[in-house]
Amino acid sequence: MDAINTQVTFNQLISELSSRLINSEPAETYECIEEVIEAFGSYAGADRCYVFEFDDAILNMTNTHEWVREGFEAHIDDLQSIGINDLPWFFDEIKTHQIFIVNDIELLPPEASAEKQEFKREHIKSVICVGIVAKHQLLGFVGCDKVQEQHRWTPEEVRCLKLVANIIANTMERQRTYSELIHTQRELEKANRLLQAQVSQDGLTGIANRRAFDERIHNEIQRSMREQSPLSLLIIDIDHFKSYNDHYGHLQGDQALKSVANAMFDLFQRNTDFVARYGGEKFVAVISATDKEKTEASIKQLIESVRALQIPHENSDVAPYLTVSVGGYIHTPKTDESINSLIDKMIAKADSALYRAKSDGRNRGYLDD
Repeated sequence: MDAINTQVTFNQLISELSSRLINSEPAETYECIEEVIEAFGSYAGADRCYVFEFDDAILNMTNTHEWVREGFEAHIDDLQSIGINDLPWFFDEIKTHQIFIVNDIELLPPEASAEKQEFKREHIKSVICVGIVAKHQLLGFVGCDKVQEQHRWTPEEVRCLKLVANIIANTMERQRTYSELIHTQRELEKANRLLQAQVSQDGLTGIANRRAFDERIHNEIQRSMREQSPLSLLIIDIDHFKSYNDHYGHLQGDQALKSVANAMFDLFQRNTDFVARYGGEKFVAVISATDKEKTEASIKQLIESVRALQIPHENSDVAPYLTVSVGGYIHTPKTDESINSLIDKMIAKADSALYRAKSDGRNRGYLDD
């Protein structure tokens, strides 16, 4: 009657643990597997119960979970990354049959000499292992040892251990699927970030492109409306850039564009500042929460920082070095203004100021009223 009660209790416990594993979060899986092997170890009167996982090629195995009866020695730390050449006969048996039963290790065949030596090292007298198989793939095995005495494993114990192996197989497969899903999600997020960066980034200079500017100016106007703070837009044009390209070549021209972009990026460092390549040799800068004096100072600093690059420009009638002209417009948006109309107005006003700066000899900047 005790054996029947023990069987019923074990079945109930396994059923409960199986339900927990099915509904467990990934972080709980490890704990649940530990409880499953402890339940079987206690039921079978084993001294040690464990789970080993194979690599994909089934050339190495690692002890990942272990339950040890009180007073007996644990071996999980010294059973890591065991290769097929270490226990060739065991690897072959478990790969071929998905089950390995030894009631008395003294009766192992001669070809299992390495296995016999290892079992004796661990003081094992009897051992049983059942393969963990999911989707026709051998993931590892769950096993039990008898250390204190020899034991003839019964058909019922074999059946129960196979049940445990199936539960663990389903759990491991779910965990692997979850891990693969998380990995896939992270790769997709990474790809999306890279794609977004490519979509919004100028391929030559590395700063934002026209599309990113269109989005940013819209957002900054909305913010200025909420905070009732002024917003400045600058349009920057490299002076006589066509003649620079014709004289020095397109490769040198590309390098000049990069240098000017870097100078702008270094100058406008606040989170609320934004610089972008507008097209060709034109750039734009958006400066939030500023005023007329600060905007004029930013224009002067920008012109000076490009001069300081001292990029030779022999064909310029402005200076011996590459220079820029700047046009700007500052405005505090009203809440009843149309954002799209205001964008058009700010661009037109800044462009008008840029035209005046170029007409007055270039290498200078103005703010439109």
